[in-house]
Amino acid sequence: MKNGLNIFCNNNIKNFLSSLLSDYELTIMKLDQIKDYIQLSQANIIIISNNDTDLRDYSKFSDNCLLISNLKKLNFNNKSNILNSPLSINNLKNRIEYFVQNLKVQFHDLSLYNEKLINLDNDNFCYLTKIELEILTYLIRKKETSKNFIKENILNIKSNIETNSLESHLSRIRKKMNTIKTKVKIQTKNEKLLITT
Repeated sequence: MKNGLNIFCNNNIKNFLSSLLSDYELTIMKLDQIKDYIQLSQANIIIISNNDTDLRDYSKFSDNCLLISNLKKLNFNNKSNILNSPLSINNLKNRIEYFVQNLKVQFHDLSLYNEKLINLDNDNFCYLTKIELEILTYLIRKKETSKNFIKENILNIKSNIETNSLESHLSRIRKKMNTIKTKVKIQTKNEKLLITT
């Protein structure tokens, strides 16, 4: 399953980005759409150039934004998430991959970071397995999905195979969420999974 990646830019580099980042599901938008589409639970890449002078203040954006720019003076809250161009193609791709792999995902009082499940209200935490992290991250990003989708695309189990593997993973995730006393809940309705508060 491909990770989603939102890219905001005014440059006409869609074909280049599509070939460079073919391992990702890309959504490419104009810079003026940032406020409407920025997602705290997804990787957001913002590419600005000298022509984008009205967009120098990025201090309000989260750690889930990677800024790529040739501008020297920018107001951005996380200096480690700024890439100054020019960059080699390999360096650019490697930095984007590192950024996506170390992305923080948040939903209400819940935060996921580096296989760590954290309650932001009380600082309680526990660790998730890689597969639990992938299931919970996907569910937070989509808010609702089918059990079959997770079985086929995350657990790599064909839909016609009878197994309780998904239920076992969900049970462990719910226990860990209860342990850290989060308000977030995973609900099952028919063959759908929902994440709610």
